[in-house]
Amino acid sequence: MRAPHARHSRRHRLAGTLLAVALLGAGSVASAGLGLATAAPAAALDNGTALTPPMGWNSWNTFGPGINEQEVQQTIDYMSANGLVAAGYTTVTIDDGWSLMHRSGQTTDIVKDAYGSLQLYDAAGNPVSGTDGTGVDPTSGHLIPDPDNFPSQTVNGQTVNGIQYLAWYAHSKGMKFGLYATDTYTTCQGHPGSLGHEATDAADFVSWGVDFVKYDDCPYGPPITGPDGHNYGTQGEGKELTESVYARVQTFQKALDAATTAQGRSSRITLSVSAQPVHTGVPYLQDPNDPARTDPVVEAAGTPAYQAPGYAPTGVWCGQVANLCRIGGDRDSELDGVLYQGQLQTALQYRAGVRPGSWNDMDMMFAGWQDPYGLWGTTDTCTCHKPFTDTESATEISILSMMAAPLISGTDFRTAADSVQSYDGATWSTGISASALALYKNRDVIAIDQDSLAKPATLVGAAPDSATAPVVLQRQLANGDTVVALVNQDPTNSRTVSTSLSALGLTGAGYSSKELWTGATGQVTGAAGGTLSAALPPHGTALYRLTALPTTVTASVVDDGKYHALSAGGTGGLVLEVSGTCSSPLASVADVNTWWQTHTSEMWTFTSNPDGTVRISDNCDTGTQVHTVLAANTQPGDSAYLLNYSAGNPWQEWRVLQNTATGALTVTNVATGLALDTSGTAGAGSTVVTNADDAAAPGQSWTLLS
Repeated sequence: MRAPHARHSRRHRLAGTLLAVALLGAGSVASAGLGLATAAPAAALDNGTALTPPMGWNSWNTFGPGINEQEVQQTIDYMSANGLVAAGYTTVTIDDGWSLMHRSGQTTDIVKDAYGSLQLYDAAGNPVSGTDGTGVDPTSGHLIPDPDNFPSQTVNGQTVNGIQYLAWYAHSKGMKFGLYATDTYTTCQGHPGSLGHEATDAADFVSWGVDFVKYDDCPYGPPITGPDGHNYGTQGEGKELTESVYARVQTFQKALDAATTAQGRSSRITLSVSAQPVHTGVPYLQDPNDPARTDPVVEAAGTPAYQAPGYAPTGVWCGQVANLCRIGGDRDSELDGVLYQGQLQTALQYRAGVRPGSWNDMDMMFAGWQDPYGLWGTTDTCTCHKPFTDTESATEISILSMMAAPLISGTDFRTAADSVQSYDGATWSTGISASALALYKNRDVIAIDQDSLAKPATLVGAAPDSATAPVVLQRQLANGDTVVALVNQDPTNSRTVSTSLSALGLTGAGYSSKELWTGATGQVTGAAGGTLSAALPPHGTALYRLTALPTTVTASVVDDGKYHALSAGGTGGLVLEVSGTCSSPLASVADVNTWWQTHTSEMWTFTSNPDGTVRISDNCDTGTQVHTVLAANTQPGDSAYLLNYSAGNPWQEWRVLQNTATGALTVTNVATGLALDTSGTAGAGSTVVTNADDAAAPGQSWTLLS
């Protein structure tokens, strides 16, 4: 739900506080919602669209209801030319205010009562309050794009209205086009809503080429006191009282699908429920056949006293009837709206409803946003209009990506020249900076948001005990990787935020890490304490992608330039040697024997060949043995022996791998694929052989002694 918005004429703070209070007021529903993790939605929307969180742009945060055709076209051009479309931001949406104040069936604007709600009438044509659920909507006809802001254009020899033109223009750039509507009699800005006109509006939207609908909820009217004496507050009028938000959204969704089928369109329209309703419904007025009353998910969550099913919280039921679901109130350009005390806590609470085709919407993004109401710090000092720093922008994008939320920006995506503003004697640009634009296009971060597993992050550890306490989130990805966000919620102080492999439930021997904003790489291992830590500026976030290190890696001894003693498992510490020591003749076999640190015949170096294989050479330098190399014979059980080096000879080439958990080496011959082995328990002087690879064979596990 959007508060009234006047561009450059009045300051406003969006209605997030009211919505947050309403959400907290639905405490028993919220608590019950936590138990829905295993509940299977009985009638979940499955329309084949929005299989990953939608990405794009919405006009509201920068333009409010004052958007026009030229500004939308400039935005489309900028997004296409500056890599945003290529990065996945493909939908451009016009918010409230695009239509005239009347439908095509009227010659004058819609009539409103003293409360700003549509005036309803009885069957005899007399005005009624509608607060008992009755009343007739007198409007008819089609929504009309405002010709002053969206003039008709000619496309391929055909005259189309301004909305049709922009949809065509977006499509010509490989983009999708979105439009705003409401499930109430009027929109939040007082334009005609779609309640009672669903079939007409849906058919028009489909024919105009609309791909995405932002569907809001703005009931106006007087406070209602029921016959039970309870003050229900403002809940709307007429059908707004008899049909739940759930039912009204479902009606429009079905109308969109029907129009899509009737017009032979191949792709269905993505439907986004914009509002987390402030109101809670009036139970005694709700139709007993309202679909929200029998939805199993709504029933399982429970509905508190004095509330009707199918209102707040949308996190319980919205995925049954729409693709995107606003789970909290409107946000402004203060980062706390997306931190734990704001939308993040709610997103964590209702993560069970997230799945391909159904996403929890955390409201439009402010990353990179510049104040359109005045020159910030000079003619406008409202904290609700404070521009996001790049640090805050990265944090907002990080949190939304961790929660698999839609990435829909309200920032001015236009050139500096196109976005010049003048107000109250000041001139400035609201266009996005190059550094903020780069944050939006970070493909590593986008990949987190768009991950096909569709599992939002969970909170690591206890909930923060204050609004400035740090937050740690982790998210599992489809390929098995884990992403960790370390968030400093403090707006004024730097802080080091840490977690550990054990706290993350990661039991592997180690993980490679990449910080997705800086690109810095490293490793997190148990040997290093298993700690993941970052020194963060105020409101800063580090975003790490952790990939389990392979169980075996190329051994660390390869190319280290040193000689090492190798002991085989099951031998009681006996080491690999040239049988008979370095005075033995060429082609002597290898055996295992007692370790003497001074015996060069028991010391080996590992050198990589040009093809990536390894030659294993002894430390002998005598008349018969001069740094000879280990070689294999052809059959399992044949002894390994020593020869002069012959480049490219596969019987002298080995692959030497190291277990990252135990440090043990396995040594496998390239020519035969057989592993160096002692054939079980072996005494001093036992010949070393090659055998079929067997992870359970103790003699194939070699340990570094030096």
